[in-house]
Amino acid sequence: MTADTVVSARWDREIHKTIITPGDYSVVPYEDSRCKLSLSKIQCKNDSGTCEIEPESTIFSPSFNGTVVIGDLDNFLDKDVELILQRMCCGESCMATIVYKNNNKELVKEISFEIHLTEVTEEQLISDWSWNRLYEASIHHKERGVLLVKEKRLVDAFRRFNKALKMLVAIEPIDPDIIAGEQVKEMIDLRVKLYNNLAHCQLQFNEYEAAIELCNLALKNDPENIKSLYRRCISLAGLKMYDEAWTDIQHVLQLDPNDKAAKLKATELKPMIEKLNEDYTNVIKKMFIS
Repeated sequence: MTADTVVSARWDREIHKTIITPGDYSVVPYEDSRCKLSLSKIQCKNDSGTCEIEPESTIFSPSFNGTVVIGDLDNFLDKDVELILQRMCCGESCMATIVYKNNNKELVKEISFEIHLTEVTEEQLISDWSWNRLYEASIHHKERGVLLVKEKRLVDAFRRFNKALKMLVAIEPIDPDIIAGEQVKEMIDLRVKLYNNLAHCQLQFNEYEAAIELCNLALKNDPENIKSLYRRCISLAGLKMYDEAWTDIQHVLQLDPNDKAAKLKATELKPMIEKLNEDYTNVIKKMFIS
Protein backbone atom coordinates (compact mmCIF):
# COMPACT_ATOMS: atom_id res chain seq x y z
CA MET A 1 0.00 0.00 0.00
CA THR A 2 1.05 3.60 -0.60
CA ALA A 3 0.94 6.35 2.02
CA ASP A 4 -2.35 7.61 3.40
CA THR A 5 -3.80 10.57 1.48
CA VAL A 6 -6.22 13.15 2.86
CA VAL A 7 -8.97 13.52 0.26
CA SER A 8 -10.91 16.18 2.17
CA ALA A 9 -10.93 17.55 5.70
CA ARG A 10 -13.16 19.85 7.72
CA TRP A 11 -14.06 20.09 11.40
CA ASP A 12 -16.91 17.57 11.24
CA ARG A 13 -15.63 15.16 8.58
CA GLU A 14 -12.37 13.70 7.27
CA ILE A 15 -11.88 11.51 4.22
CA HIS A 16 -8.73 9.43 3.70
CA LYS A 17 -7.63 6.94 1.07
CA THR A 18 -4.70 4.59 0.70
CA ILE A 19 -3.92 3.08 -2.70
CA ILE A 20 -3.80 -0.72 -2.81
CA THR A 21 -3.40 -1.11 -6.58
CA PRO A 22 -2.54 1.90 -8.80
CA GLY A 23 -4.62 2.62 -11.88
CA ASP A 24 -4.21 4.40 -15.20
CA TYR A 25 -3.32 8.01 -14.33
CA SER A 26 -4.47 9.17 -17.77
CA VAL A 27 -8.10 8.18 -17.11
CA VAL A 28 -9.74 9.93 -14.17
CA PRO A 29 -13.40 10.77 -13.40
CA TYR A 30 -14.71 14.28 -14.06
CA GLU A 31 -18.21 15.73 -13.70
CA ASP A 32 -20.70 13.50 -15.56
CA SER A 33 -18.24 10.60 -15.88
CA ARG A 34 -19.96 7.23 -15.63
CA CYS A 35 -18.03 5.02 -13.24
CA LYS A 36 -18.23 1.30 -12.63
CA LEU A 37 -17.08 0.30 -9.16
CA SER A 38 -17.31 -2.33 -6.48
CA LEU A 39 -17.06 -2.11 -2.69
CA SER A 40 -15.84 -4.72 -0.22
CA LYS A 41 -14.77 -5.06 3.42
CA ILE A 42 -17.34 -2.46 4.46
CA GLN A 43 -17.28 -1.56 8.15
CA CYS A 44 -19.26 1.08 10.03
CA LYS A 45 -18.56 1.74 13.71
CA ASN A 46 -18.70 4.29 16.49
CA ASP A 47 -17.66 4.29 20.15
CA SER A 48 -20.42 1.78 20.93
CA GLY A 49 -19.28 -0.67 18.26
CA THR A 50 -20.87 -1.60 14.92
CA CYS A 51 -23.52 0.84 13.65
CA GLU A 52 -25.81 1.30 10.66
CA ILE A 53 -24.88 3.08 7.44
CA GLU A 54 -27.37 5.73 6.26
CA PRO A 55 -30.35 3.95 4.64
CA GLU A 56 -30.74 6.80 2.11
CA SER A 57 -27.30 6.04 0.62
CA THR A 58 -27.38 4.72 -2.94
CA ILE A 59 -23.81 3.43 -3.04
CA PHE A 60 -24.11 1.44 0.20
CA SER A 61 -27.57 0.12 -0.58
CA PRO A 62 -27.92 -3.67 -1.13
CA SER A 63 -29.57 -2.83 -4.47
CA PHE A 64 -26.64 -0.69 -5.74
CA ASN A 65 -25.91 -1.64 -9.36
CA GLY A 66 -22.26 -0.59 -9.29
CA THR A 67 -22.69 2.49 -11.51
CA VAL A 68 -22.15 6.08 -10.41
CA VAL A 69 -22.45 9.22 -12.52
CA ILE A 70 -20.20 11.82 -10.93
CA GLY A 71 -22.22 14.80 -9.69
CA ASP A 72 -25.57 13.02 -9.79
CA LEU A 73 -25.91 11.68 -6.24
CA ASP A 74 -27.63 13.43 -3.35
CA ASN A 75 -27.06 11.71 -0.03
CA PHE A 76 -24.15 13.27 1.92
CA LEU A 77 -22.35 9.94 2.26
CA ASP A 78 -22.64 9.27 -1.47
CA LYS A 79 -21.29 12.77 -2.17
CA ASP A 80 -18.28 11.97 0.02
CA VAL A 81 -17.66 8.75 -1.92
CA GLU A 82 -17.82 10.85 -5.11
CA LEU A 83 -14.94 12.93 -3.73
CA ILE A 84 -12.91 9.75 -3.32
CA LEU A 85 -13.74 8.60 -6.85
CA GLN A 86 -12.57 11.93 -8.25
CA ARG A 87 -9.19 11.30 -6.63
CA MET A 88 -8.88 7.84 -8.16
CA CYS A 89 -7.74 6.53 -11.55
CA CYS A 90 -9.39 3.91 -13.71
CA GLY A 91 -8.34 0.46 -12.51
CA GLU A 92 -7.30 1.70 -9.07
CA SER A 93 -8.14 -0.07 -5.83
CA CYS A 94 -7.87 1.72 -2.52
CA MET A 95 -8.84 1.54 1.12
CA ALA A 96 -11.05 4.50 2.07
CA THR A 97 -12.08 5.84 5.46
CA ILE A 98 -14.69 8.50 6.22
CA VAL A 99 -14.89 9.84 9.78
CA TYR A 100 -17.83 11.97 10.98
CA LYS A 101 -17.79 14.00 14.21
CA ASN A 102 -20.36 16.06 16.11
CA ASN A 103 -20.16 19.66 17.32
CA ASN A 104 -18.06 18.55 20.28
CA LYS A 105 -15.61 16.85 17.89
CA GLU A 106 -16.68 13.46 19.24
CA LEU A 107 -16.84 10.46 16.92
CA VAL A 108 -20.28 9.91 15.41
CA LYS A 109 -19.41 7.30 12.82
CA GLU A 110 -16.40 5.85 11.02
CA ILE A 111 -16.96 4.06 7.71
CA SER A 112 -14.16 2.13 6.04
CA PHE A 113 -14.22 0.09 2.84
CA GLU A 114 -12.20 -1.06 -0.13
CA ILE A 115 -13.23 0.50 -3.43
CA HIS A 116 -12.22 -0.73 -6.88
CA LEU A 117 -12.81 1.59 -9.84
CA THR A 118 -13.11 -0.68 -12.88
CA GLU A 119 -14.42 1.62 -15.63
CA VAL A 120 -14.54 5.35 -16.30
CA THR A 121 -16.07 7.11 -19.30
CA GLU A 122 -13.79 9.99 -20.22
CA GLU A 123 -15.48 13.39 -20.04
CA GLN A 124 -14.57 16.99 -20.73
CA LEU A 125 -13.90 19.43 -17.94
CA ILE A 126 -16.98 21.59 -17.24
CA SER A 127 -15.02 24.59 -18.51
CA ASP A 128 -15.01 22.90 -21.95
CA TRP A 129 -18.73 22.08 -22.05
CA SER A 130 -20.89 23.68 -24.74
CA TRP A 131 -23.65 26.09 -23.67
CA ASN A 132 -26.26 23.50 -24.74
CA ARG A 133 -24.79 20.90 -22.42
CA LEU A 134 -24.56 23.36 -19.53
CA TYR A 135 -28.18 24.42 -20.06
CA GLU A 136 -29.43 20.82 -20.22
CA ALA A 137 -27.45 19.97 -17.08
CA SER A 138 -28.94 22.99 -15.30
CA ILE A 139 -32.47 21.83 -16.16
CA HIS A 140 -31.63 18.29 -15.00
CA HIS A 141 -30.36 19.42 -11.59
CA LYS A 142 -33.30 21.81 -11.16
CA GLU A 143 -35.82 19.04 -11.86
CA ARG A 144 -34.02 16.68 -9.49
CA GLY A 145 -34.12 19.42 -6.84
CA VAL A 146 -37.89 19.77 -7.22
CA LEU A 147 -38.30 16.03 -6.59
CA LEU A 148 -36.12 16.27 -3.50
CA VAL A 149 -38.28 19.11 -2.15
CA LYS A 150 -41.32 16.86 -2.54
CA GLU A 151 -39.42 14.21 -0.57
CA LYS A 152 -38.70 16.89 2.09
CA ARG A 153 -34.95 16.50 1.56
CA LEU A 154 -34.40 20.25 1.59
CA VAL A 155 -30.64 20.30 2.12
CA ASP A 156 -30.12 17.96 -0.83
CA ALA A 157 -32.59 20.00 -2.89
CA PHE A 158 -30.75 23.22 -2.08
CA ARG A 159 -27.51 21.63 -3.26
CA ARG A 160 -29.14 20.63 -6.56
CA PHE A 161 -30.65 24.09 -7.17
CA ASN A 162 -27.33 25.71 -6.37
CA LYS A 163 -25.54 23.39 -8.79
CA ALA A 164 -28.11 24.14 -11.50
CA LEU A 165 -27.51 27.86 -10.99
CA LYS A 166 -23.74 27.42 -11.29
CA MET A 167 -24.22 25.57 -14.58
CA LEU A 168 -26.38 28.43 -15.86
CA VAL A 169 -23.91 31.10 -14.75
CA ALA A 170 -21.12 29.19 -16.52
CA ILE A 171 -22.81 29.97 -19.87
CA GLU A 172 -22.18 33.71 -19.39
CA PRO A 173 -21.32 35.97 -21.05
CA ILE A 174 -24.08 35.09 -23.51
CA ASP A 175 -23.10 35.50 -27.15
CA PRO A 176 -26.19 36.74 -29.10
CA ASP A 177 -24.66 35.43 -32.32
CA ILE A 178 -24.75 31.89 -30.91
CA ILE A 179 -27.74 31.84 -28.55
CA ALA A 180 -31.07 33.11 -29.93
CA GLY A 181 -33.20 35.65 -28.06
CA GLU A 182 -35.93 33.14 -27.25
CA GLN A 183 -33.39 30.80 -25.67
CA VAL A 184 -31.99 33.69 -23.63
CA LYS A 185 -35.51 34.33 -22.28
CA GLU A 186 -35.80 30.66 -21.31
CA MET A 187 -32.48 30.90 -19.46
CA ILE A 188 -33.65 33.99 -17.58
CA ASP A 189 -36.88 32.20 -16.66
CA LEU A 190 -34.87 29.22 -15.38
CA ARG A 191 -32.62 31.53 -13.37
CA VAL A 192 -35.65 33.15 -11.71
CA LYS A 193 -37.10 29.73 -10.86
CA LEU A 194 -33.80 28.66 -9.31
CA TYR A 195 -33.58 31.82 -7.18
CA ASN A 196 -37.16 31.20 -6.02
CA ASN A 197 -36.48 27.56 -5.24
CA LEU A 198 -33.35 28.43 -3.30
CA ALA A 199 -35.33 31.05 -1.38
CA HIS A 200 -37.98 28.45 -0.58
CA CYS A 201 -35.32 26.15 0.90
CA GLN A 202 -33.84 28.99 2.97
CA LEU A 203 -37.28 29.90 4.32
CA GLN A 204 -37.78 26.38 5.66
CA PHE A 205 -34.84 27.04 7.99
CA ASN A 206 -35.91 30.61 8.82
CA GLU A 207 -32.89 32.00 6.97
CA TYR A 208 -34.77 35.21 6.18
CA GLU A 209 -31.84 37.41 5.14
CA ALA A 210 -30.59 34.83 2.65
CA ALA A 211 -34.12 34.35 1.29
CA ILE A 212 -34.55 38.11 0.80
CA GLU A 213 -31.28 38.31 -1.11
CA LEU A 214 -32.37 35.48 -3.42
CA CYS A 215 -35.80 37.04 -3.97
CA ASN A 216 -34.12 40.35 -4.82
CA LEU A 217 -32.00 38.59 -7.45
CA ALA A 218 -35.11 36.97 -8.92
CA LEU A 219 -36.99 40.30 -8.98
CA LYS A 220 -34.05 41.97 -10.70
CA ASN A 221 -34.71 39.61 -13.62
CA ASP A 222 -38.52 39.60 -13.29
CA PRO A 223 -39.82 42.60 -11.26
CA GLU A 224 -43.39 41.28 -11.10
CA ASN A 225 -42.71 37.67 -10.24
CA ILE A 226 -45.43 36.70 -7.75
CA LYS A 227 -43.48 33.91 -6.05
CA SER A 228 -40.50 36.19 -5.45
CA LEU A 229 -42.65 38.99 -4.03
CA TYR A 230 -44.59 36.57 -1.81
CA ARG A 231 -41.48 34.85 -0.46
CA ARG A 232 -39.78 38.18 0.15
CA CYS A 233 -42.89 39.25 2.06
CA ILE A 234 -42.70 36.13 4.23
CA SER A 235 -39.01 36.80 4.88
CA LEU A 236 -39.56 40.47 5.72
CA ALA A 237 -42.37 39.55 8.10
CA GLY A 238 -40.06 37.01 9.71
CA LEU A 239 -37.66 39.88 10.42
CA LYS A 240 -40.58 41.98 11.75
CA MET A 241 -40.19 44.42 8.84
CA TYR A 242 -43.94 44.67 8.52
CA ASP A 243 -44.18 47.85 6.41
CA GLU A 244 -41.95 46.38 3.72
CA ALA A 245 -43.76 43.03 3.92
CA TRP A 246 -47.11 44.82 3.53
CA THR A 247 -45.87 46.60 0.41
CA ASP A 248 -44.86 43.30 -1.17
CA ILE A 249 -48.10 41.49 -0.36
CA GLN A 250 -50.15 44.39 -1.73
CA HIS A 251 -48.09 44.22 -4.92
CA VAL A 252 -48.88 40.49 -5.18
CA LEU A 253 -52.60 41.18 -4.76
CA GLN A 254 -52.48 43.87 -7.44
CA LEU A 255 -50.98 41.30 -9.81
CA ASP A 256 -53.38 38.52 -8.76
CA PRO A 257 -56.31 39.59 -6.55
CA ASN A 258 -57.44 35.96 -6.24
CA ASP A 259 -54.17 34.60 -4.85
CA LYS A 260 -55.38 32.70 -1.76
CA ALA A 261 -51.99 32.54 -0.01
CA ALA A 262 -51.45 36.27 -0.53
CA LYS A 263 -54.94 37.14 0.77
CA LEU A 264 -54.32 35.03 3.86
CA LYS A 265 -50.94 36.69 4.46
CA ALA A 266 -52.46 40.15 4.02
CA THR A 267 -55.13 39.30 6.60
CA GLU A 268 -52.39 38.15 8.97
CA LEU A 269 -50.34 41.32 8.47
CA LYS A 270 -53.19 43.83 8.64
CA PRO A 271 -53.42 44.06 12.47
CA MET A 272 -49.67 44.62 12.68
CA ILE A 273 -49.81 47.41 10.10
CA GLU A 274 -52.76 49.02 11.89
CA LYS A 275 -50.81 48.88 15.16
CA LEU A 276 -47.77 50.48 13.52
CA ASN A 277 -49.94 53.24 12.05
CA GLU A 278 -51.61 53.84 15.40
CA ASP A 279 -48.26 54.06 17.19
CA TYR A 280 -46.96 56.46 14.54
CA THR A 281 -50.06 58.67 14.87
CA ASN A 282 -49.64 58.80 18.64
CA VAL A 283 -46.02 59.84 18.33
CA ILE A 284 -46.92 62.63 15.92
CA LYS A 285 -49.66 63.86 18.28
CA LYS A 286 -47.23 64.00 21.21
CA MET A 287 -44.82 66.07 19.15
CA PHE A 288 -47.41 68.84 18.79
CA ILE A 289 -48.78 68.78 22.32
CA SER A 290 -47.14 71.40 24.51
